[in-house]
Amino acid sequence: MNNGLKVRLFEERDISAVREIMVQHHAMTVFRNQRFSDWKLNRHFETILSHPPGMVCITSEWDGVAAGVAWAVADSYMLSDGPLFVTVHVIAVDLTLSPVRRAKIFLSLVAGIRQWAASLNASHSFIHVTTGSSIKAPDRLIKAAGAAFVGGAYVI
Repeated sequence: MNNGLKVRLFEERDISAVREIMVQHHAMTVFRNQRFSDWKLNRHFETILSHPPGMVCITSEWDGVAAGVAWAVADSYMLSDGPLFVTVHVIAVDLTLSPVRRAKIFLSLVAGIRQWAASLNASHSFIHVTTGSSIKAPDRLIKAAGAAFVGGAYVI
């Protein structure tokens, strides 16, 4: 049975699938030489499930199983009393899926973040790409979602 793609808030039932996605994601980042911390991820899950204001974790599921996750926070700019802005800390998709399916899931997560940011009247949403490899693929997807490049992330 094909239930297709669904975007929703992260739930406790997603922990196992999202953990696997995050392990995959970690292995592709500039931080891949650091040991993956289940303990730290468990603390993040606890925080997310407490639904603190100014934080969201969105899950895309495919056929009823979590296939991607986006985690973001909203805060004000440090030099302004203006509106909130959103910082997306991670968008991770199940790398075992086909490239087309991964792209659809990625774009659905960006759309979910956009909807959340709009509900907060946020002025900007910043998405960080920290893979350090295969940067062109996420760049194309982020641009396809309507984002504009405003700077870079540098590692020393």
